[in-house]
Amino acid sequence: MSRLNLSHLALAAAQIQTADEVRRDPAVVKAAKRFAEDSAEAIRSGAALVRETQSSWRRHSPHSNRAEANE
Repeated sequence: MSRLNLSHLALAAAQIQTADEVRRDPAVVKAAKRFAEDSAEAIRSGAALVRETQSSWRRHSPHSNRAEANE
């Protein structure tokens, strides 16, 4: 049977406590919230870029220009 390494256990407990304190730090919370908001905006901007690129592709595509010429 293996023995419990108490110093390793104490270190792990201290690291968990430190991680929890960091997670609750107001500056970290604020930065995480800002990151989430910025990420959401980046996704919206990326979707708009894709839509505009597709629209421009359709407007400039030789295939769609020939269809317009035949009308």
